[in-house]
Amino acid sequence: MNKKLLIAFSIILAGTASFSQQGDGGFPKGIELKNALTSIDARTFIEPNIEALRAEDAINDPQKIGPWRFGFNNEVDLSMTNSGTWSSLPDGGLIWQLRLECQNALTVNLTLDNVVIPEGNELFVYNEDKSFILGSFIDYHLYQGELGTELIPGETAIIEYYVAPENVELNRSLHINRVTHGYRTAAEFTEKAFGSSGNCNMNANCPDGDPWEFQKRSAVMLVSGSSGFCSGALINNTENDGKPYVLTANHCYSNPASWTFRFNWQSDGCNNPGSSPSFVSLSGATLRARRTPSDMCLVEITGGLVGGTVPASYNAYLSGWNNLDVAPDSTVCIHHPAGDIKKISFDDAPAISVQAMGSSEANSSWEVHWDRNTTTEGGSSGSPLFDQDHRIIGQLWGGGASCFNLNAPDFYGKLSSSWEPSGSTNSEQLKHWLDPNNTGVGFIDGYYIGEDASVKETAPSIDFELYPNPSNGVFNVKVNAANIAAYSILVTDIMGREVYAAKLTSNNTLVEIENASNGTYLMTVFGDNTHVTKTIVVNK
Repeated sequence: MNKKLLIAFSIILAGTASFSQQGDGGFPKGIELKNALTSIDARTFIEPNIEALRAEDAINDPQKIGPWRFGFNNEVDLSMTNSGTWSSLPDGGLIWQLRLECQNALTVNLTLDNVVIPEGNELFVYNEDKSFILGSFIDYHLYQGELGTELIPGETAIIEYYVAPENVELNRSLHINRVTHGYRTAAEFTEKAFGSSGNCNMNANCPDGDPWEFQKRSAVMLVSGSSGFCSGALINNTENDGKPYVLTANHCYSNPASWTFRFNWQSDGCNNPGSSPSFVSLSGATLRARRTPSDMCLVEITGGLVGGTVPASYNAYLSGWNNLDVAPDSTVCIHHPAGDIKKISFDDAPAISVQAMGSSEANSSWEVHWDRNTTTEGGSSGSPLFDQDHRIIGQLWGGGASCFNLNAPDFYGKLSSSWEPSGSTNSEQLKHWLDPNNTGVGFIDGYYIGEDASVKETAPSIDFELYPNPSNGVFNVKVNAANIAAYSILVTDIMGREVYAAKLTSNNTLVEIENASNGTYLMTVFGDNTHVTKTIVVNK
């Protein structure tokens, strides 16, 4: 399996238009026209040479040098001026529609650029029977005029652009540059349908996953290059401002402007559901950093944001991280194997520092061996590796683990190796983006950006005050908690070495580390299944 490269998208989508959501919701106005969809311009794409594609796949797939290809990209040049059908509405508005048919395709997805949507106009994409509707898309869903759509079931996708009456004289445009034909056989898609990744995969909401409620909310499935899938995770920064960075693998990279990010595609419980769960998606991102020796790629989601972050209704979480090169006691991975719903894997032993996957850099990876009959598969690439403190320490690079080889190792590019490599620019490191104020901290916790009251009730709420800071090594610490006996303090240097530890006996504690050298340290208060870390400075 090595490199977890992308297995074909997994579902034969069915059901109602509420199955998924990409966009703001609503119903296309063009469907209500008298001759709706019967007389609009149609463009047909013949079935690609499947035999030739499979011959290429047989050569390329074992090399593990990029996403596992599930679709054939038809490069096109379709716009409002050279294709489609315009219709007038009774209210004075206009509708532009275009039917795109990929012969014998299992799914169709579109990549658009030069999209201009003035306020009041709307864009929709849907399938033949209107059971799967994407939209409405408006201006804030775009990034630099680009948009990538979720996969539409079947061989037909209809794109519709509505022009409001007050906007008929305003500039509007769109350009379709790619129509992706899902070419793998129906049998293969069915075999890789949700719930059919290897039977050793554990659903994320099984009891073992209960302690990882927040981290599960950070894990996403992403579409790269219009025809491949990887995993990734929202990751926090030291400003705790909700900036939607996503960490994934460098070998998943393509221009992220039209990437699609799928949230919350998971079973409600431990068992596989009888039908595919719903999900929500955002499209568009910009590259922030990527690095080959540790297979790191960091992007920032740009489309569909509210207040600069993921909509609160998504109940998302930006996971914390640890940039210290210290082997974790145990690890967990949350991922989307084989295009399946969200899974969770456990290694109950310490990870091993190794040089792997052809890296030019010593000790640039963590080696893990999965326990509890869990594993990863193709499509898990880029998924986060968490330490015992629920912080990200790497992303999945590759390995041989699968349900057929549970004893084989997996390898994760180290976050510590990607943090601030010697001689690196901002576009080759994580530090510039995840620690923008140069605090020098070695780890931080996550940040919840959802609106689910039940989740908020369980979110960490502890806080503490400390002063003076900087100090000569003596700090006053005030912990705002009722059950103070359940709390303790740990001070470490930036390499994670302990310099002070104590149980709390009162809300006000004097912490003395006068023997410590001048410099930056991390003070963490632990208790009640939560912890908060702050930076302190000793300056004698």
